[in-house]
Amino acid sequence: MAPRLARNAALFFVSFAYTGYSPVAPGTVGSALACVLLYLFPALLSHPAFVIALALAAAMVLNSMELPNKDPQHVVVDEAAGMCLTMIGQPVTAISLLAGFVLFRLFDILKPFPIRRIERLPKGWGIVADDLAAGIYASVALLIVRRIL
Repeated sequence: MAPRLARNAALFFVSFAYTGYSPVAPGTVGSALACVLLYLFPALLSHPAFVIALALAAAMVLNSMELPNKDPQHVVVDEAAGMCLTMIGQPVTAISLLAGFVLFRLFDILKPFPIRRIERLPKGWGIVADDLAAGIYASVALLIVRRIL
């Protein structure tokens, strides 16, 4: 019973409350849930210590799991961590969350240099690190947009 419970808890975590099992765009759905949680709990979820803890926990859990391929579609906790990283230092409003969400998904999908290389890190490290890099790109882009407007 205990191993099954641990596996179910790990799946709940890596699929970010099972949003990774969405039949359509699971990464986008996981990122959207992160936005909702950021809106509800901005002080916690956009705190650097929380994001670091989430990213490290995700990488360690993923490293301990038998994964069928490099970045399984149901694993979206990395998108949640990247979305939280996007919003560090940003005002957490509906407009900034929407802009951060769009920018994060854009960088996560396009994977500009060096994100695609970072993705090649072994096991869970690459799965998580590429989304953190996309979150950094999105955060910087959001800062630039805010300065211009």
